[in-house]
Amino acid sequence: MKKVTAITGAAGTKLRDSMRSVQRRVAEIARASRAKGETGKAKLDLLYPKLLEITGRVMGQARRFSVEIGSGVKRSGDVLQQAKLQGLKAQIDDMVETVKKVVHQTKARVFGDTHVAGKILSVFEPSTEVIRKGKGSKPTEFGKVVKVQEAENQIVIDFEVYDQSKAE
Repeated sequence: MKKVTAITGAAGTKLRDSMRSVQRRVAEIARASRAKGETGKAKLDLLYPKLLEITGRVMGQARRFSVEIGSGVKRSGDVLQQAKLQGLKAQIDDMVETVKKVVHQTKARVFGDTHVAGKILSVFEPSTEVIRKGKGSKPTEFGKVVKVQEAENQIVIDFEVYDQSKAE
């Protein structure tokens, strides 16, 4: 949204930067999560809704930016900048959908349901999966399972990226 504002200027909805509030809530959640017992859990139950409220406001602002780009309120006279705005609109729309899923799974987790279908582990790489190998030293890893076959002198002769880890 900062990039959109840099291109369009003060037209339409004014950008409200919520990074400071988000950073403070995340720091409070990190401190509360280190506390053991019921007091830490009770504090987390109070802090997560505050973070979700801020997230909801940012999502609403992003939706307004997207609508204003689509309707022409936020526009540029330069053709290249206008094309860039359309690309940013598509990015904003994709991110709003991803964040909507993350908010859903966060609400479920706060209320105790840790097994949400289609769990998103990375906002920037939604295809990331949980990889469990069953080893004590590395109980959980994140990413994609990849098979790489090498010949002599470390020449890669074949590779494959699996849709899901074989353990599941």
